[in-house]
Amino acid sequence: MVRASIGTLTVLGLRDIRMDAAPTTAYLMIGGRCSSDCAYCGQGRSVAGDHSRLSRISWPEVDEDQLIAAFVAHPGAFQRVCFQATASRGVFRQLLSLVQRIHQASGLPVSVSYRVTRDEEAEQLLDAGVERIGVAIDCCSEQLYPTIRGGTLADAKSLVKSLSEKYPGRVTTHLIIGLGEDEMEASELMLDMRHAGVLVSLFAFTPVQGTQMEHGSPPPLLAYRKLQFLLGLLDWEDEEHFCVAYDAKNGIHSFGLNEAQMRSFLNRHFLFVTHGCPGCNRPFYTEVPGGTMFNFPNIPAETAQGEIDQFIQDLKTDGFEFAEGQNGEGEGSLTGDMLDYVGDEESLSPRPDSR
Repeated sequence: MVRASIGTLTVLGLRDIRMDAAPTTAYLMIGGRCSSDCAYCGQGRSVAGDHSRLSRISWPEVDEDQLIAAFVAHPGAFQRVCFQATASRGVFRQLLSLVQRIHQASGLPVSVSYRVTRDEEAEQLLDAGVERIGVAIDCCSEQLYPTIRGGTLADAKSLVKSLSEKYPGRVTTHLIIGLGEDEMEASELMLDMRHAGVLVSLFAFTPVQGTQMEHGSPPPLLAYRKLQFLLGLLDWEDEEHFCVAYDAKNGIHSFGLNEAQMRSFLNRHFLFVTHGCPGCNRPFYTEVPGGTMFNFPNIPAETAQGEIDQFIQDLKTDGFEFAEGQNGEGEGSLTGDMLDYVGDEESLSPRPDSR
């Protein structure tokens, strides 16, 4: 069975729906009902009813040959292909076969979200044409991980970091914000992954009907925005000094930057867009059109400045601490070697470039 996101099929001319934003990556999914049972995922083995959704998106079945023909007929329609693979019987063999066919037909870079457990699997995927391998961690809380995700956070981190060491610049992980973690847990995990050379893809939790967490709520927007800002600081090199400080409730309380520096950084890099592999925009994957936009699929020129202003205002209302000079002195740029600090001045080595 091969499935594709409804937006992907529309771009390929295989469906006809109205879209507020078209996907720039082709999203495909293979495998049957997942043997895992993550509390938030619509593909889990205990999910009641409809298994056609992943997050908010529907994934209709499509004939494999028809899909290949559509890629050939629509060159340049996408920047990347991304495969989601459920943990099900025979899925790895099918994944290898389809990756090769799609890569040959489209010539596009390929990302795969698959829980690689052996070096042999990683090497086979890379040989088949995969550019990036994504191994999802999802849950940022060590305490909650066993019940929400299954297994342990320590084992998940070890697997991802080991793969990144063996295949530098080619490993991605997914973090879902809003599963019950606090901001410190999420930020420290992000820092750990980025310093290990892992590309971090950030998602906002979306309750899916039929899952154990169907009555949960998305994360507070301000908490998500602060983590997006931190991820931007880790991705870009034009802010060479920053620090992360936490309040008594483990919320991010300061980045060691003044208001002018933060505004300048956001004006140069609008960080509230989808964060993932190059060419990935995941339109409305975790958002309802017209609702709260955690991840914009593109840079909304007409609203970008308003989003920045609202973020800064929300920080002030929340009691966030800006560094001295927050009222606009200077242009907000810093010079010198990159130094990152977490918590009580704990020094971290400069991150490798894994973009």
